Amino acid sequence: MKVDQPQRIGDYLLLGRLGRGAMGTVYLGQSSDGRQVAVKVARAELADDPRFRERFRREVQMARAVGGNGTAAVLDADTRAPRPWMATEYVPGPTLQEAVERHGPLPEHHLRRLAEGLAEALTAIHGAGLVHRDLKPSNVLLGADGPRVIDFGISRAMEHTALTETGMVFGTPGFLSPEQITGQDVGCPSDVFALGAVLVYAATGRGPFGEGPTATLLYRAAHGEPDLDGLPKSLRPLVQRCMHRDPAKRPDPSEVTRLLAQFAKPPTAKLPAPMTPAAATFSTSRIVPFTWGVVNLAAALLAAAIADPAAKANGATQLLALAAFCVLVVRAARFFGASARRKVVVEISREGIATTRNGKFHQYWWYELARVRVVPHKKRPWVVVWLKDPAPRRFFGAHHGGVRVFPIAHERSRRRRDREVAELRAALGWYLPRSYDGR
Repeated sequence: MKVDQPQRIGDYLLLGRLGRGAMGTVYLGQSSDGRQVAVKVARAELADDPRFRERFRREVQMARAVGGNGTAAVLDADTRAPRPWMATEYVPGPTLQEAVERHGPLPEHHLRRLAEGLAEALTAIHGAGLVHRDLKPSNVLLGADGPRVIDFGISRAMEHTALTETGMVFGTPGFLSPEQITGQDVGCPSDVFALGAVLVYAATGRGPFGEGPTATLLYRAAHGEPDLDGLPKSLRPLVQRCMHRDPAKRPDPSEVTRLLAQFAKPPTAKLPAPMTPAAATFSTSRIVPFTWGVVNLAAALLAAAIADPAAKANGATQLLALAAFCVLVVRAARFFGASARRKVVVEISREGIATTRNGKFHQYWWYELARVRVVPHKKRPWVVVWLKDPAPRRFFGAHHGGVRVFPIAHERSRRRRDREVAELRAALGWYLPRSYDGR
C-alpha cells in the first residue's frame, strides 16, 4: 500500500488504487462483509469548495435513483467528510479504452452488445433526471455480464468549481457534443452524441474527429463531420443519427435500441455473443498422456517381436529393434506416469486466478497480484504470478521471485500447446488488464 494512500474510507478497507480522474482518486475497497466496492475520493482542492460539496450531495442523491444493469450502482457516500467520497458497485473488467488498446477494435456483434448496453445505461441515467456529460471509452467498463457506465453525475458536480473556472474544459475532446463546446444548453441528446462517438472508437480504435491538440479536436467537433470510415455498414446509419449536429434530430436512448434492430443484419446471421464469458478455464489432461503411453507400449511390443530371434531378422535389424524397444518402454512409462497424476485446473475470471491441484484450491485475487506472465521454464510454458505480498504460497515452485501455478499443455503436441498459450494470454489480457504482463 502506498504511503499517501489512506487505509480506510468510511467503513471500507482500501485494498489498492484503481486510478485517478478529474474528480479525484478511485480505490478498491472492501466492506466488513467482504463485498468489494469502488471508492471515489474527491481531490483536496474540490473538498474546499462549498459549491462542489453541495452539487456533489445533490448528484449523489440523484445517482442513487439510477437503476438498471447498465450502470455501477451507488452504494454509499459521505458528502460531509473532510474529502467527500462515494462507494459504487465494483465491476471487475477492463475499460473499453483498455480493451481496445490491448486487443484492437471490437467485432460487430460486440459493437451491437456495447450499443445496447450503453443505450440501457443512458435510459436509466436520464430517467433519474441526470445527464452524464462525459461519456467516453474510459467511463465504460466491460463486465462479465455486459458493459457498465460509470461516473454519471460527477460532471455536474464539477461544473463551476475552481478547477473549471480557471480555464479547464470539463469533458473529453473528441467525445463532446457541439452544444457542449459552444456553450449551449446541454441535455440528454449530448449523451447520445457521445454514445455514437464511443461506438466509432470501439469499431476503429480512434475517435470520430481524429487526433491532435485539444483546440483542433474541439473545432472539428463543433464545425466538422465525424469520420465514420471503418464502422460496419449496418451500424453507420445509427451512428450518423446519434452524431447529428442538431440535438433535436438525434434519437433518444430507447430509440437507439429500436434502431439497432432495424439496422440489424439479416436473420440468418449469428446471434450476438455475450461481451465476455463468466470465466476462462484451462486444464491439464490425463487422457492424452495415457493414449500416448498405449501407443508407445504397442510400438515397443512390435519392436520386441522384431528383435525376437524367432523372427529370424538379420542382426542389424534385431539390434535396432532392441534399441527401439528400450526407448519406447521408457517413453511409455513416462506417459503412464503423467497420466497417473491428478488433473491441474486454472480458471481466469474477473476475480483473478484460481488453481486446483491434487484437490487443493488456491485463489489469487487480481488486486494482490503485482504481475502475471506466461513464461518458459525448461522450454515449457507456465503461468507465473508475482504477489504484492511476498508471503510464500508455492504451488509448483519458484520462478525468479514469482510462483509457477499452471503448466500449459505440457502433455500435448506443440501445435496444441501454442494454441492454448495464445488463448490463455488473451484471457489474462482481458480479465487482468492491470496485472498482466504480456511480454
